[in-house]
Amino acid sequence: MTGNSYSTLAQYRLQGPDADLCCASSMLLVALLFLSVVLAAPVSAADLRVRVFERGGQEPLAGVSVCVGTQANPTQFGAVRSDQDGYTVFRDLPRAPLTVIASKPGYLGQQESLVTSNMERLLVVSLPTGGGGPKCEHDVRDRAGRSSALQLGYLKINSGAMITASRYVFLNHALDGNPTEYRASESPDFNGARWQSYIPEPAFELSPGTGRKVVYFQVRRYSKMNGADIQTLSPVVRDSINLRLP
Repeated sequence: MTGNSYSTLAQYRLQGPDADLCCASSMLLVALLFLSVVLAAPVSAADLRVRVFERGGQEPLAGVSVCVGTQANPTQFGAVRSDQDGYTVFRDLPRAPLTVIASKPGYLGQQESLVTSNMERLLVVSLPTGGGGPKCEHDVRDRAGRSSALQLGYLKINSGAMITASRYVFLNHALDGNPTEYRASESPDFNGARWQSYIPEPAFELSPGTGRKVVYFQVRRYSKMNGADIQTLSPVVRDSINLRLP
């Protein structure tokens, strides 16, 4: 067989039914590989901010118990109270259907269901006056019967000093509970602030420039269980100090 005849025969075979079957098999293999990569990809975590108002009013509600969890365990991912601006923040939540319950004595408790498309957003909840409705049990108990809630009584920068001549300050605080991590920021939403291993009196570097500096502080208890991120968040506390550089 000459070289030209072999080339012609090879071209015929590539264009025949076997070539279609070969191409189909290759496409199926590529599709299966792509699907396996997608299914093996880890489910990323997300943040959720909840802000509570009195229904019909413009003022945010402080001291509202907010729980985030599942239908089976409404406090699975934390139970905290809203700060003076009505905010609570839940970090590193799994992208899965969640249940949010907000309640406060003297108000009708509300329950919201979230799907993954609602994550990384601000959930606004309004509570009508009255009573009853779903209730968030803020003082969650662990299996040993101990309180798993985290409470911050106050934040005092440099033990309550009004003025500092250094950008490096210490964050004194009153704590009830056993946290594993803390974070601090001059931003109320903790933008860019990392969780760090908890220490009783952490240092903090104020931003450049003189003037009044407001610092926000929060602690959490964090763990992993069966592949899920589980955390209990404290309320956010804040304090201010005037920076006067020499």
